[in-house]
Amino acid sequence: MKTILITISGAVLALLVFAFTTSNKISIDGTWAVVEVQTVKQDGTFTAVYPKEGLAIFSKNYYSICWTSNDSKAVSWQVADSTKLNRFNQSIINTGSYSLKNTVLTTKALFAMNPMFTNGIATFDCSYNGDTLVLTGVNVVSKNNVVHPVYAAGSHIVTKLLRVSNK
Repeated sequence: MKTILITISGAVLALLVFAFTTSNKISIDGTWAVVEVQTVKQDGTFTAVYPKEGLAIFSKNYYSICWTSNDSKAVSWQVADSTKLNRFNQSIINTGSYSLKNTVLTTKALFAMNPMFTNGIATFDCSYNGDTLVLTGVNVVSKNNVVHPVYAAGSHIVTKLLRVSNK
């Protein structure tokens, strides 16, 4: 009887440990639409940007994210420099490698529109809110360990992504 009780207790403990460790694992692989980007200040107030165009792709330890809040009406291959500059100032482009451990995402940009991001490290807490992946920025530093101005001021960035595809 004692052996049976120990065996059952061990099995229940193993199931609990398995359930706990697997419940914290999330998958971000796939294609995501960038639907909102918030800059959150220390006091909890925030400003939000709702990108007009944007996509994030996570696949086999590589990522690419680009979005713009620019709503250009240009319909010509010949775009004025002022229009290009305006779009550039309202856009983010980063691509590189990533790792995901439990709910902590770490990215290293191999290319970025802003050179300070290239070879820098960004860390995010990942969570889901319904069908939305929420990336809450923890820290962003350049390759020379210079902290991004938003984070240096005690603020952080929250990016909300809506799944487009699992592939």
